[in-house]
Amino acid sequence: MILAACTEQAPLASDFVPDYLGADIRQLAGDLVQVEARMTKAGTAANVFEYADCAVASFMQQDAVPYARYVRSNFDREGGVWAADVVYITSSERPRGIRVIDAAAVTAHCRQKRIPTV
Repeated sequence: MILAACTEQAPLASDFVPDYLGADIRQLAGDLVQVEARMTKAGTAANVFEYADCAVASFMQQDAVPYARYVRSNFDREGGVWAADVVYITSSERPRGIRVIDAAAVTAHCRQKRIPTV
């Protein structure tokens, strides 16, 4: 007689490696920039927000703009896919604010953490 028990399979390391599905960047009116980023296996909204920061930092470096300030964000999670819609205002001078992005520093951070930039 063979008895088999239903056991849950232990999670694999790959179950926790984020899958970055892309980030679309649009220049809005003036210095406003919108980033729509999507990913799976994000532990929290903070992970997809960080991905959006990486995308905007890369975009800023291509345009030789050193700084951006966070304006607003919307997050959604559906079917395991996290989505972020984030708007920033770019600036040639360091703006005031709590969430200021230094393009060079953020891009270096993203490379170190292996988060893709656009």
